[in-house]
Amino acid sequence: MPGKRSKATRKLRGAQKWIVQELSSLKPGVRMSTSDLAKRISKGREKKFHKNSVYNALRLLVQRGRVRVVREGREKTYQIAGGAVADAPGPVASRGAPASATAARADLAAASSLPHKLALGEILVLRIEGEEVVTATNLHGQLVFERHRLPG
Repeated sequence: MPGKRSKATRKLRGAQKWIVQELSSLKPGVRMSTSDLAKRISKGREKKFHKNSVYNALRLLVQRGRVRVVREGREKTYQIAGGAVADAPGPVASRGAPASATAARADLAAASSLPHKLALGEILVLRIEGEEVVTATNLHGQLVFERHRLPG
């Protein structure tokens, strides 16, 4: 019995093709909102796309891993998946200084003693450093690390 044929990669067409071209033309790490993408596509291609076709094309590109999505409140911003991430999650470093390998290992060791899940909207104080408090929050199912200044 012959083996299974591998699926050929689909060639991008229509709105998907224009979206990938627009996002590729941006600098690495730069994200663009849905409405800005729709405007740039219609201006650059001199063709009107229905908004739903742009939304559906973005959704499919995200599912296939071609595009990365970041949600900020109600707005979603997109960037090419191969590009550099502007604000990648990870160990929180002091402003202006990169996180060292020892700090990353210390964060991992401290994280092993933390609860493995945060409930929706739950805030966890990770550490207090001088004038700042570092927290982790479950914001709509996404873990967000933040730095807050101590009041006073």
